[in-house]
Amino acid sequence: MDAEPLRPEDPREVAGYRLIRRIGEGGQGVVYLAALPDSGQRHVALKVLAGEVDAGSFAEIGLVQEVARFCTARVLDAGVADGRAYIVSEYVDGPSLLNVVEQNGPLTGIELERLAVGTITALAATHAAGVVHRDFKPHNVLLAADGPRVVDFGVAVALGTGVAQGAGTPRYMAPEQAERTEIGTAADIWSWAVTMVFAALGPRAFETGVAPNAFNRRLAVERNLPDLPAWLGRVVGPCLQDVPARRPAADEILLSLLGYDAERRTARDETRRDQSERPADSRTTEDAAPAPPGRSRRRLVITTALALTAALTAGLGAWLWPAPDKPRPLTTPPTPPTITVGSANFAESRLLGEIYAQALEAKGLRITRRPDIGSREDYYPLLVSGEVDVMPEYNGALASHVGALDLETTDPNTTTRVNDRLRDKLPPGLEILDSARAEDKDAIVVTRKTAKSSGLRTIADLRDTAGEYVLGGAPEFQTRHQGLIGLRVRYRIAFKEFQPFRHEDFGTMATLLAKGSLQAATLFTTDPAIHIHDLVVLEDSEHLFSAQNITPLVDRTDVTPAAKAALNAISAKLTTEDLRYMNTRVAVNKDRVQSVAKAWLVQANLI
Repeated sequence: MDAEPLRPEDPREVAGYRLIRRIGEGGQGVVYLAALPDSGQRHVALKVLAGEVDAGSFAEIGLVQEVARFCTARVLDAGVADGRAYIVSEYVDGPSLLNVVEQNGPLTGIELERLAVGTITALAATHAAGVVHRDFKPHNVLLAADGPRVVDFGVAVALGTGVAQGAGTPRYMAPEQAERTEIGTAADIWSWAVTMVFAALGPRAFETGVAPNAFNRRLAVERNLPDLPAWLGRVVGPCLQDVPARRPAADEILLSLLGYDAERRTARDETRRDQSERPADSRTTEDAAPAPPGRSRRRLVITTALALTAALTAGLGAWLWPAPDKPRPLTTPPTPPTITVGSANFAESRLLGEIYAQALEAKGLRITRRPDIGSREDYYPLLVSGEVDVMPEYNGALASHVGALDLETTDPNTTTRVNDRLRDKLPPGLEILDSARAEDKDAIVVTRKTAKSSGLRTIADLRDTAGEYVLGGAPEFQTRHQGLIGLRVRYRIAFKEFQPFRHEDFGTMATLLAKGSLQAATLFTTDPAIHIHDLVVLEDSEHLFSAQNITPLVDRTDVTPAAKAALNAISAKLTTEDLRYMNTRVAVNKDRVQSVAKAWLVQANLI
């Protein structure tokens, strides 16, 4: 490992450990190569932590010392000497993942597989001991001769050194960690996923021409998911969920990497059931052996990881993957019917159509894409005639188009009400499937500064301040019930002034809002400007604006039950935030629609 001589300001000894050279330096402190007391032979890594120390706060150090030794550099000692907190761990003689990738390029093949399994094994053991690493990154993964080792547990917080709860390296931080909120093991999962993307793709995984905030960091990483090896992309995608609870646990990721995911477990269980039904005299010794006593899942994961880590160290990485499927019979199965997926002539519809198409293809269905058909007046007749089988729709607008709903009504057009009326009005050959939570609907937005200073969360909260605000929006907003009229009638709100903007000038309107020339504006909820300018969407608590949920409209007979289930699975996962984020990737980052669709499907664990 690269090291440098001690500097004049460095101590020569800490708590009896003789310091030899500097190994590295980071936000939490300086790491030294040191010799054990009364020993000139055995070397250790000693980290002197920065900041003031609460000498009585060592509870988490005890937990770290309980972390299993495999794939980690074991913590040997910790304490306070001469006002400095220090941690002593095993010395791992090997370069960091950061140095290897920067000097030699991304890892591939068995090297990448060994890294993924070894590091997630380390996190599984760490989390099993009740420890959160807090600073998982390429700098803290050392590639030793006997396999990868995770080092530098983020225990500075436990030691009371004044390091904030969000301590870590920004590029690899989970969103909740970057926001300085309480973090748990899910934050390590996010950091692990970003580190694996870096290992597989190198520094280009982070290239972006926009400000390095949390949102743009996610943009930069996720745009590269389609370029990952398929086995890694399937695992990494779900780890990048914004909501920590939706990310898989370390032991679940490990089992997936080892081929023990739900689908393979089901197949294996079925095989075992078949074997158990054979006559007793035809069973092998292994079949007849009694089942092992019950063990906890954690024990199984750790024991399995130990065996596989040893196998990987011996260079038997091929053990990771199940044997190829047996040759298929020569008989050719019947060709499934082709499903035609259409989209309207605007970017969001093309994106949704591509998401539908890729999800259906992943289920083995034959798909024909028919993008950019035109407006609803153009594509709806094609659905009725059977030329198009699947179309992403907006339930409120579709209900208005078929005469099922009056958008100017004073009744609240909720998702349930809209869908009930829509089902009654659709022709017999068509049906709507489950609606997503994602909505592209009218909304009143303000800047985050305005929302905070005036205590704005809902549209109703504008009553006290709207008389001082200039509202921007499309010209038709002035005369529609779902516009200024409805705001006056349902919310009893009147703005000081209304400034009309053409739809093609909405970018200018959002910029003026961000600068303070406008105090409020009307935008669609999936407009990228909301992300770009950090705007706040005010909750429509009175349901003035009709529900506009993303809803698949399909041919009732030509779309198979399997296809309908796949489309419903998309609706179950898709949120307004997801759609706004993907629109930003397409409109701002200029990413390919196909790549953006695939990245979301991978992250949602749908392909």
